[in-house]
Amino acid sequence: MGLAASQARLLLLTARKSDLEYRAQQITNSEMILAMQTEEVAREYSNKLSNQTLKYINASDSTEIEITAANLYDLSATGMKLQIYCGKDENGNPVWMDWTPNGETDGYEYRGDDPELKKEGGITDQEWKCLSKEDQGNYRKHYISYTNNYTGPEILEGINGGTMRIVTASGQEVDAINGTGFSVAYNTADDAKADAEYRSKTAAIQIKEKRLQMDLQQVETQQKACDTEIDSVKKVMEKNIERTFKVFS
Repeated sequence: MGLAASQARLLLLTARKSDLEYRAQQITNSEMILAMQTEEVAREYSNKLSNQTLKYINASDSTEIEITAANLYDLSATGMKLQIYCGKDENGNPVWMDWTPNGETDGYEYRGDDPELKKEGGITDQEWKCLSKEDQGNYRKHYISYTNNYTGPEILEGINGGTMRIVTASGQEVDAINGTGFSVAYNTADDAKADAEYRSKTAAIQIKEKRLQMDLQQVETQQKACDTEIDSVKKVMEKNIERTFKVFS
């Protein structure tokens, strides 16, 4: 092989080696992303296993009932009810609305022609209460259905986040976290679903990891072959240079 041909071959091999190194770096970055996804899946699984719910303790027999918005409403004999936070009024005071089940709740419909204010189906009673007195006069009363039933974990999260509260008939807030009559317990109802999701997501990530490992092994094999051929071409070039100098010496 001539010196010029060897030099051309060396340049091609060097370019190929650079491409393989870049590909290996891409694979390594992809493996790091999968590692972060694995960590996120594990954290999500742990959170679902350790999530908590709110239960009501029946005073007559000490049995525990997992609270939902609907069954708390059914426990009306206790004089307690769930309220939803809807913002502040014009004086900066918090506005709360009583939760009601699958029934009719007072609402308000805009009477003007402004498309930005006119809302299809009207606005809820809690939204109306958040308006100024002047804006409230632009709406007329009508009825809408309010049907959302909150679960125990959602109510507990809402109480901790300040968006829900449980009050007595007189409107006094009940300490459902630390007070009597309620208990906070681990929610096991979604554990089986959480376990199935964790296994499915983990299996999908493992398949991707195996593919990346196979790709990396192929790249490493090609890198070794490339290094071997580069060494071979360099030796040929050294011999060609040595022979050339002998001729002219």
